[in-house]
Amino acid sequence: MRRFMLASFVVLAVGCGGAAPIELHERLDVDDLPPVDVHVRVQPEHRRDADRYLHAAVVTLRTCEEWLGPFPHPSLTVIDPGRQASTTSAGDAVVLERTPWWSSPHALTAEMVTARGVSRRYWSDLFQAGARPPPFVDALAEYTARRAVVSVFGELNNPPGYAFLEARYFGGLVPRFVRVRRLPETDGASNALLALGTLERWLSRPVFDQAVPEFVRSSRGAAPTLDDFERVAANVSGQNLSWFFDQTLRSTAAIDYGIARLTSERQPDSSYLTTIVARRYGDGVFTGTSVPRFGSFESGRGMTLRMTFADGAPISDRWDGRDRDKTFSYRSPAAAVSAEIDPDHLVLLDRHRTNNSRTLVSHGAAAATRWAGRWMIWMQDLVLTYASLV
Repeated sequence: MRRFMLASFVVLAVGCGGAAPIELHERLDVDDLPPVDVHVRVQPEHRRDADRYLHAAVVTLRTCEEWLGPFPHPSLTVIDPGRQASTTSAGDAVVLERTPWWSSPHALTAEMVTARGVSRRYWSDLFQAGARPPPFVDALAEYTARRAVVSVFGELNNPPGYAFLEARYFGGLVPRFVRVRRLPETDGASNALLALGTLERWLSRPVFDQAVPEFVRSSRGAAPTLDDFERVAANVSGQNLSWFFDQTLRSTAAIDYGIARLTSERQPDSSYLTTIVARRYGDGVFTGTSVPRFGSFESGRGMTLRMTFADGAPISDRWDGRDRDKTFSYRSPAAAVSAEIDPDHLVLLDRHRTNNSRTLVSHGAAAATRWAGRWMIWMQDLVLTYASLV
């Protein structure tokens, strides 16, 4: 039986290798913009995912056109290279990155590589031909691709959703997706992408959505620079953003804020004295303004601190984030329960979010139950894997 299954698998693999690619087509019409014919050529090994490649290409191109303007060509061809073919450009076609033969639909592997390829082509065609775009433009292309995939992700999962990590068994053949919340990466490309996400949250989505198209219009056909992007973002938002660009896109400094200490002690008059020490662990600062301090007075409201008390009353405070430590003291009729810095997760560049909060209430029982559940699922997967090999 095992020999028959192995032989069938080999025949199937060889047969797929000699079959003709699957070609799909769809015309994209966006409002009053010229139509674009989208062609997708998918290898036989990805036959079952062909519709996903086409859907991702159309959704990404629609996102680009609705946000940034028309695609400069009447057609777009996207090619899935397969496992053995080259991933270099084939004329005007977009050749995607290689993807595994078998992937989980929830991991959106096909959608992500397609969105990334289409977005990069769109952004590269906006500016001076033949010029390599600067890193922040690559980050804008990646940001656009992920924005397009969000809508596809929402079709398969309930919002707000999670990130999905695709783990693999049996030498990378069998996929298994896991819900995760990934920590920020530390390489330059990831930092630039997180900086754009932070800028979007700082300015608000509507303002950011006006700034990027204006940057595209002002730089179309030229070689874009980071100074151009900063100038446009500042003009659209009405803010001096030099503090942001200097600390994020022009710097490799690590931004990391957290809660170093939280105490809440009962006083003789039955009130509670709560002391919170917020700390800047990294060498980068997130001030919220380019205006320097005036004497001992802070300038900037970049960081938000939120406290919760036993009676349910929350308190929020602000900090310019310049000092290494900042102490906050409060008197209240109820004891403090928790404190958190950046509670709205505005600063996506924060290197370690695990130090952003502290609590005075133990959650040991809930944590033990959660870890016990994870261990039982792991044991179940282990037994099932063993049974499949016996």
